[in-house]
Amino acid sequence: MRSCALIFSLFLAVAAVAAKPEKLAKAEKPPEKPAKADTASAERDEFKISGVLEAGFDINNKVNKKETDYNRIGYGKIEVSARPVKKVRAEFGFEYKDRDSAMTIDKLFAQYNFADFGGVRIGYMKKSFGLEERAGVEERYFHKRSIINEGMEEVEANLLKHDLTFQYRHKIGENVRLAGGFSWAADSVYGKVSWDPTRFHQNYYQNYSIEYEDSTKNLILAGIIGHYTHPDFDLVAWATSLSFKYSARLFVSEAELTFGNKPIEALDSDRAFFWGARLQEYFPIETGLKVLRQVIPVAEAALYSKDMESKDFDAQLRAGLTLGFAKNSAFQWRNTYGTVLRIVDEKKELRRRRFDSEVVVIF
Repeated sequence: MRSCALIFSLFLAVAAVAAKPEKLAKAEKPPEKPAKADTASAERDEFKISGVLEAGFDINNKVNKKETDYNRIGYGKIEVSARPVKKVRAEFGFEYKDRDSAMTIDKLFAQYNFADFGGVRIGYMKKSFGLEERAGVEERYFHKRSIINEGMEEVEANLLKHDLTFQYRHKIGENVRLAGGFSWAADSVYGKVSWDPTRFHQNYYQNYSIEYEDSTKNLILAGIIGHYTHPDFDLVAWATSLSFKYSARLFVSEAELTFGNKPIEALDSDRAFFWGARLQEYFPIETGLKVLRQVIPVAEAALYSKDMESKDFDAQLRAGLTLGFAKNSAFQWRNTYGTVLRIVDEKKELRRRRFDSEVVVIF
């Protein structure tokens, strides 16, 4: 019995001695420092390459010219985004349009976030405007933008053109973003008219926007002001847009109002304004299949008038069906049919009938 008690006491003593250095070692061991590679990876964000490819055909039946145009659709865009350190980001993107048979720079800028709530961008970029103007090919299901966008390019002195821009971006809370920018025009905006374009110089733009966005809603109020200097006078063009998007599980709705002045008519002391309204609905239907992942019906109605005081305007009706294949519908087949009616003195005239079909790959 004594030998058993002695053996048991000796066992406890050895266990206590063995446990004491282990606890001491744990208490005295300094915290581990991250390796250099881990520190670098924490400061370095991922390097991203994304883009979209679009190919198809476009049939445009212009009744007023009594002819039908058959056009190819060829479009490609590649974007590169890199973050060498935590607060610095650079983006570069270029696009190819078969219509122009040329490769052009879509954006080229650097961004520095000096705080969690704000940062600056400097470079060549698109101005902040409404939902339709901001959306790229991967975000919209129509090959062409609406008649409102076309009309602005015609009368608005290239306000939507990409230019060299300095932009400040500010964040309020988790949902509100403010942006203010100052841009310099790369060339004259009046090269299409009979005046000598070299007499217009020092063209610059102001651009402001406020955006609210959460998981289901997106509200944007944006404005662009263009200043054009001439030896004899100064010219100011401006446009504003109020757009709203609501995303539900079964449907997505977009509504947009656009309003602005017509600067060329203002030279004749006429107060001329244009306006536009657009409403779009699409329904992303999940099929549950491995091959055909989504079926997306889409419909849009748009109104546009070159002169607010006139009763004449254009009405555009479009409908389409997109089939999404592969994961996240990365491979899409889009089909769209649309018409444009011109209402003059309350009489309707078919101005355009268009059908297009294209394959889109998003990566």
